[in-house]
Amino acid sequence: MKNNSLVLNILKKNPKGLTAYQILNRAQKFKFIQPMTIYRALKDLTDQGLIHKTNKNKTFHLCNTSEHHDHNAVLAVCDDCGVAEELNTNLFSKIIKHVKSKRKFNFNNFNLEITTTCKECN
Repeated sequence: MKNNSLVLNILKKNPKGLTAYQILNRAQKFKFIQPMTIYRALKDLTDQGLIHKTNKNKTFHLCNTSEHHDHNAVLAVCDDCGVAEELNTNLFSKIIKHVKSKRKFNFNNFNLEITTTCKECN
């Protein structure tokens, strides 16, 4: 099994998301693998748009849209349990296009992370 496929399969079985070292520990149950190999696979999968990384708890999550390339990721992350969910970006894209920037930022491509509390923790 190729490293990217192995990492992707591990993430499919963990909807709450995993850190790079949690993925490494699970991958080593199948074959001996170095941490750098996991980081390369995570970078490849992120570049392909198949996974997203949260800044809040540094976990990786599967992309749940069919448009894996060049889409704006909007993630909601629970402050208490850390579960994350990718949200529909249509509404956020419409709002962000109206943002005025003094520095002339391009908001056509953006990533947004919302920290909140999930219904189970509330």
